[in-house]
Amino acid sequence: MADLPDFDTLLNMHREDPDALDLLRQELTAELVNTVPSDARRRLEGLQFRINMELRRAGNPTAGFLKLSDMMHEAFAELNYCLNNPSDAMRQRQIARQSASRADILKLFPGSPAAGPGKSPTRH
Repeated sequence: MADLPDFDTLLNMHREDPDALDLLRQELTAELVNTVPSDARRRLEGLQFRINMELRRAGNPTAGFLKLSDMMHEAFAELNYCLNNPSDAMRQRQIARQSASRADILKLFPGSPAAGPGKSPTRH
């Protein structure tokens, strides 16, 4: 893995060339994610995508830091709950998975033959 520049170099990049600092962040993150076993890599890539989107939406570094800090605190609160209430956490996760796997399929054109009066949407 590439070496991280010293603090003064990072500080100078932050002040003089924030785009280069962000590029370094992205490169080092991608390098780290690529070292993870493939079964966990997809989840990390999804998390990194979410982080990148939140940073882009934030508009300025302080707002980005605050949003990422909130995300981290939410994740720690969830971990704390799971560690202290494992049975409840598992039950909630099972309920969420069951409800997420079912969806109502609605007819695009209400006048189609299968969507007559009194017929409900197909449940999948």
